[in-house]
Formats: sequence, structure tokens, C-alpha cells
Amino acid sequence: MDKLPRGLRYVLIHVTLGSDFPPVANSATDIALLRAAYCARQRKARGTEDAFLFVVVGQQAPEAVNGAIAAYGFPNARIVCIEVDDVEQRLEMGEEILHGLVGQAVEDWMNLEHSGAVTVFPKDYTDTEFWWSGVEYDNNVFDWPFDDAEFAKALPTSHLSKAATWLTILGYAVDLHATQACGPDALGRDIAAAWAATLCEWLHGFEAASGNGYNHFASEYSAGLMPSDFYLGFELARLSGDDLESACESADADIDDMSGVALKAITQDKRDELRAALSDFFGGDSGLYWALHSAIWPSYSDDHPRSMRDAIDRELGSGDMEDMARLDAPWRYVTEGWCDAADD
Repeated sequence: MDKLPRGLRYVLIHVTLGSDFPPVANSATDIALLRAAYCARQRKARGTEDAFLFVVVGQQAPEAVNGAIAAYGFPNARIVCIEVDDVEQRLEMGEEILHGLVGQAVEDWMNLEHSGAVTVFPKDYTDTEFWWSGVEYDNNVFDWPFDDAEFAKALPTSHLSKAATWLTILGYAVDLHATQACGPDALGRDIAAAWAATLCEWLHGFEAASGNGYNHFASEYSAGLMPSDFYLGFELARLSGDDLESACESADADIDDMSGVALKAITQDKRDELRAALSDFFGGDSGLYWALHSAIWPSYSDDHPRSMRDAIDRELGSGDMEDMARLDAPWRYVTEGWCDAADD
């Protein structure tokens, strides 16, 4: 059975540098690609067609590369051949040259066809080392009380194109189906709206914690995305323990402004649960950090490392004091759920 739930599909990028493509029959790379193609065909038969990009750098003729990929049987594959006379010489000159060529090919494909993808290591293709991997929205499986476009307007710019993907990830991470099945439909939609608000605020918080911008959640979250007034009032009373007059006094707000106060109390209450749920979905804190970081800085630049795994190791494993200082706030944000810098 598939490990990626219904409603999402994989976006996978495989890169070959040099003259070893197609790989030797029965070699480790050959077997890994055969297994990946078989998995892709099985997933397509069950209703989900994953997307693949193969970038081959070297002297191989495009026709030969196309034929080799077709022979593996990948159901949905785009192929880019980058002709380089002497790969080994180019590598000696500096890996950034080849990585720049690869990075541009990847950036073009991602921006044009898969801007909604969020980075994640694939659980269904563990036998194959991909240069980059992620998931993107495939079809609607949750009952959200608003559409994706409306939610996207409230997100930070770096996540705007990923709204549908993030909502689907959120639904599975917090097991929204089970929650909605236990109560009336209207209550289920309110709960869904509360979780969506918490995710939106959390993405805004990372923008501030990472130093990429400011936390604009309060000013950009619209009334059309809010849970019902009754839900907001009930939850504020439950969380604050105050009567209405005391709650207004504590918030220094009039009754007309209390919806925002209530939403803030709800999202703050849900932060820890959201953080833990997302960390579990992404396979740990490192995977969650990279999903957030790479949405802001995709790293398709001239100095991009050879694979996503190398990029994560470089980002999180640096011993440089300046790098460690820069990483302090966003890493604490991901591992603890919030930090002071996120309020900026």
C-alpha cells in the first residue's frame, strides 16, 4: 500500500552527472530505477500519477537518454539533457558550474509545472536516491469551509502557490477526517477553520523567525477564513476562564474586536500540537525545517549542492559560528513551536 496518503502526489527529480547513463544493467543505480518505475506504475494503477524529472549531464545523445528512461517504464517523466563535452574537467573547474546548469533546469521545471510542491523525503521511493523530492496537491479530500485561493491570500508570499498542498498536509497531519467524523458538520468546519488559521499563523511566524520578513498573520487573515462567532466565543471563554467583561479588559479591546483576540488564543493553544503533527508528517524536525526553509530559499542557485540531502546537511551541520547564530531562532521555532522572534 502507498505510504503517501490520497490527495497528494510526489514530485521527484533524478540527476546524473557523467557518462554513466543509462546505468550498467543490474548495477545498484539500474535496480533502484527499476524499483522506482515499478512503484510509480503501481501508484498510477491505484489512482495517483507521480511526476518525475530526469536531468542527464554529459555527452549522451538525447534520443538514447529518452529511450533509456522509456525502457524503465516511468508513466510521467520529463527529460532534460545538458550536453557537456567533458564532465570530469568541468567538475575539476568547480562543481558550481555544473550545479548551475542543473539548478536552472530544475528551477524552470518547478516554477512552470510544480510551484505548489513542498519538499519532503519520499516514503514510497526509499530505494532510490533522488536529487530533490517533494509532494504537491493532487485532488481534494477534505471539507474546508473556504477555497484554496482564499486561503492562499492569507499566506506568506513564499507559500502562496502551495496553499492547496499545505491544506492537504495539514488535514492528514492532524487527522481531520477522524475529528470531523465525531461531530456535526458545522462544528467540523469550524474545527477545520481553526486548524487552518493555526497553520497560517505558524507559517507567518517562521517568516519572522527566519529573518525573511515579518509576522503579518493578524493583518492578512481575513474574516472569511474565520470559524463561526459562536465557536470563537466559546473557545475564548474556555481558554481564558474569564467572563466577557474581564476578557475585554485583559485584551484592552471592545466587543467588536474580540474575534481576533479569540482566534489568537485558539491558534496559540494549538501551536504545540500542530508542530508535533507536522514534524511527524515530515519525518522529524529536520525534514520540517527544510520544508519551511526551502519554500523561502529554494536553493536552485549556482552553488546548490548535488542533492537535497546534502543541502540539509550543509544547512544544519555547519560549524561556522555565524551560520549557527543565524540558525538559532528558526531552529528553535521548529523544534519548540514558537520563539520570541516570531512575534516581530
